[in-house]
Amino acid sequence: MVERIKVRPDISLSSLSDGDKAAMVEFLSPKDVYLTTLNIPHPYSEESAEAWIAVRKEHAQRVGQEVSFAIRDANHKMIGAIGADSHEPGATHRAEIGYWLAKPYWGRGIMTDVIAAYIEYAFGELQLSKLVAHVFEFNAASARVLEKNGFKLEGELRKHYQKEGELVDARVYGLLKEDRS
Repeated sequence: MVERIKVRPDISLSSLSDGDKAAMVEFLSPKDVYLTTLNIPHPYSEESAEAWIAVRKEHAQRVGQEVSFAIRDANHKMIGAIGADSHEPGATHRAEIGYWLAKPYWGRGIMTDVIAAYIEYAFGELQLSKLVAHVFEFNAASARVLEKNGFKLEGELRKHYQKEGELVDARVYGLLKEDRS
């Protein structure tokens, strides 16, 4: 399995570990992080982090490849995550990616670079033909990092998700392997 993917001098991707729980609780507790993500609960607890890490580690063991990674700073502290939990080798040609980044790191181009590195990994190591991502309609920053990496808007999903008791529109983005050539 992949040990580490260097994204840029101060950012890398590596396997998730039980030691990442504290960083997850710290960075996923702010409500504005919850509001921009599809599946992160609020309030975020140590139990949530433990369960999330366990599922990803089990998935990597089962499929024999890392599918989810911690995003790490120069000190190897977890500051976010990216993955394609729907990837099942031999069963599908595509996967949906999901990602989050700690608020203190927003606006620095980190996620744009992380997604670029993950795309190379997904199309190379995971041998996928297509990546998709769902983004809340109001999350322009997330849509922009996908667009900067060549993702195309493939559709709009009206009132597709529920957040804070409200029905929320989403956009579906897709990227084909051949579009990266």
